Amino acid sequence: MSAAGDRAAIARGNAVELYELPGGRLLRAISHHAAVNAVAFASAGHDLVSGSVDGSLLVTRDGRDPIALPTSPDGIDVAGFLADGRVVAAAGHRLRVYDADRNAILTDLEAPSRTMALRTSRDGRGLITIPHFTGTSAPPVLWGLEHYRIVTLLEGHVGRVFSARFVGDGLVTAGADRTVRLWNGTTGRLRQTFRADVSSGFLADATLSPDGSMVVAGGGDGLLWFWDMADERPIWKLPAHRSHLIGLHFEGADLVAAGFAGAVSRWTLPNPDGAIGKIV
Repeated sequence: MSAAGDRAAIARGNAVELYELPGGRLLRAISHHAAVNAVAFASAGHDLVSGSVDGSLLVTRDGRDPIALPTSPDGIDVAGFLADGRVVAAAGHRLRVYDADRNAILTDLEAPSRTMALRTSRDGRGLITIPHFTGTSAPPVLWGLEHYRIVTLLEGHVGRVFSARFVGDGLVTAGADRTVRLWNGTTGRLRQTFRADVSSGFLADATLSPDGSMVVAGGGDGLLWFWDMADERPIWKLPAHRSHLIGLHFEGADLVAAGFAGAVSRWTLPNPDGAIGKIV
C-alpha cells in the first residue's frame, strides 16, 4: 500500500495489479516475464518497484511506462526505495543500489547471506537486512549507504531474527529468543535488551511508542508486550489476537497490530505512568 493509503499493489503471477483506494478500481497492470516476487512503494507518492524470479526489476511512475533496471543473475528476493529515490534490491547473495533516472547500478555488494526483508533509515544513510532462515540462523546486517559498505552484523539474538526497523536514532530487532534488542542506528552497538517471559514464544515484531517511552512487541502467543524504555522493566501485556502477531506499527498515538489469521486491530494506549501493576 502507498504511504498515503490511496494505492494498493498486488503481485499476481507475472504481473503487478495497481488499484485505486478507496473503491478498488484497477488502474493498470505491470507485466513481468516471470513470477513477481517483490513489490514496494516509495515512502511518498506513487513510485513503485517490482522484481521477479528471473531477476528483472521495474520502476513504475504515474502515467509513464515502467523503467527496466539492469537484470540480476538471481531472482529478486526483496526491493525498496531509499529516501532520496534510489532503489535497493537483494537477489541471492548480492545487494544492489540503483539510480532509476540514469538506469544505472550505483553499487553491487556481496551480502553475508540471502536477504528475506530490508528496512531503510529515514535519512537514506542506513539499511538493515534480515537474512532468510535456511536451518541455521544468521544475524541482521547493518549497511552504510554513504560509502556502500557493511557497518556490522547485529549479533546477540539466540536463534532467528524476525524483524528489524529504524526508530529515532536507533533500530530495534525482535526474535525467536523472546527478546527485543535496541541498537545504535549508526554503529550497530547494542544499547538495551527487553525480555518477555519464557511462556511467550517468539517475538515477531517490535517498535517504539511515538514519545519514546515504551518498547512494544508481539509474537507467537498473540499478546502485545510493553516495556518501560528507561529501565527495561515489563509494564503490561495485552491479549490482542488469537493467532500469532506478524506486524506492528504506530499511526499517530494509536498502535495497529496484524495477526497471522488476517485480523487487524487498533489500540489507543494509556499513558504508561497510569498503567496499573507491574509484570513480575
